[in-house]
Amino acid sequence: MLELVKVEDPDSDGGLTLTFQENKTLKIKVVDGKLVSEFV
Repeated sequence: MLELVKVEDPDSDGGLTLTFQENKTLKIKVVDGKLVSEFV
């Protein structure tokens, strides 16, 4: 399990970005009324 380091709300795309240890990020936003997420 990775520790949450930083939260950007809103981020540059108007969504939410969660930054975890080891520089992993979870980006969440609404597109056409649906929740879309990307974990990198």
